[in-house]
Amino acid sequence: MHVRKFVSLSFLLLMACTHKPSLSVTPTQIATKNNCDTNAVDYVTDIKPVFKNNCYSCHSTDSVKVSGGGLDLEDTSSLKRYLQISYRGDGIYGSKLYHCMLHSLGSLPMPPTYIVDTCSLLKIRHWLSMGAPLN
Repeated sequence: MHVRKFVSLSFLLLMACTHKPSLSVTPTQIATKNNCDTNAVDYVTDIKPVFKNNCYSCHSTDSVKVSGGGLDLEDTSSLKRYLQISYRGDGIYGSKLYHCMLHSLGSLPMPPTYIVDTCSLLKIRHWLSMGAPLN
């Protein structure tokens, strides 16, 4: 009797962990609904302010100098090197930065205490899909 319960419970847990619900709404529809324009994303106008408001407290040039290392998002060459790191092999979503900002399972959540707003994440996603130009 206990073995049957254990097997049933194990099966249910396995199914719960592997089930991926399908999204009925696309990221573009979310952006449109929220009046978030992701069509003309620019690093200086759209992406850098997101980093400045959410990341620079720990990942600016000055912060990195004080801490003695780490990712400097203010330095574009450091940022570009970081974005080129192969991660998970899943295209645009393979950006380690993007996974961290999404708080994806298995990634170090950044910022650690909250998730960046949806519009900003959609802009970053679009920017990454364009090859992350640092105009």
